[in-house]
Amino acid sequence: MFALQVAVMKGRGGVFTSLFHYARMFDAVGVKSLCLYRGPAAEPLRAGGVNVLDAPQSLTSPLFPFTRDFAHVQREVRAQNGGRDPDFAMVHSDMALRAVRRMFPTTVIMTRCHSDKTKRKRDADIVVTLNPDQHARVTQELEGSRARTFMLGHPFMMAEPAPLPDGPTRINFVARFVPAKDPLTFVTALGLTNTRPLPPVRMIGAGPMEEELKALFTQIGVDAEFCGWRPQPFADFTRGDILVLPSTWEGLPWLLLEAQQRGVATIASNISGNALALGEGAYGDIFPVGDAAALAQKLDAALANPGVLRDKAANGRRTLPDRFGPEAFWNGLKGAMATVRESERLHA
Repeated sequence: MFALQVAVMKGRGGVFTSLFHYARMFDAVGVKSLCLYRGPAAEPLRAGGVNVLDAPQSLTSPLFPFTRDFAHVQREVRAQNGGRDPDFAMVHSDMALRAVRRMFPTTVIMTRCHSDKTKRKRDADIVVTLNPDQHARVTQELEGSRARTFMLGHPFMMAEPAPLPDGPTRINFVARFVPAKDPLTFVTALGLTNTRPLPPVRMIGAGPMEEELKALFTQIGVDAEFCGWRPQPFADFTRGDILVLPSTWEGLPWLLLEAQQRGVATIASNISGNALALGEGAYGDIFPVGDAAALAQKLDAALANPGVLRDKAANGRRTLPDRFGPEAFWNGLKGAMATVRESERLHA
């Protein structure tokens, strides 16, 4: 069996992370794979062991089928599968869906919901959703199209990390500084905490809200270190660190799964993707979306008795393979493909 991943990216983020996890999952279950990629991170992908074929700039153009690039990409991909179309393709960029279907007419075409946008997903055979709320919305919006939705989540595949070293308590925000990640609720909550003095606060990330956030920290009288974007945000985390993710929207955040794999104590907003990742609060604390006072209470409790949140993180680490491991995802994906193939057979 041969799998193709397709991604066209302007930056790094969730899709970039997904390419690694999917490639590692395919390796784990014995499936050969190739990543057709265009973006700024081809070399990091190759360095991480991903088999990368550079995608032409024309890939997402309506004129792509009429270019020499079309035949070149088609030939190069098929060459890695004995001259045949891939068995299935996970298309991470919706703009490339039609091009992939045109190049490989016998391939089962999949896409995943890294957002709730469905405009172009109607061209896929399988749409992988990440959490129950998203699944219900996307299924309704795609009704009447060829696309079938399957709530499979992520194939989380990460090398076993070293145990967290001992270290001082720090409160960490790790995300882009944009409204969807709700850093304003995080900063406001710090000003409402009863714990004084607060431990060091770190803002790991970057984005257009940075100056606004710095001004708000000054207003509430809390010092914070702005660390910039880090490709490995957990590299210097210790057992004393607390991660806070107050997002207003997430699919199924890789950040929370990786935090559990490392045993990082976590507090997150109670949205569907976060709640699913944290076992409805079994593996980390959750608080109502946008409720700075509730987050402040969670922070005070965690700082007063850090062992409780650490124990939750340890339980999350133990159960992670059964919930999001490669075998569970692969079995779900095979079932989805079988459903599509059977439907094609019945309608042939």
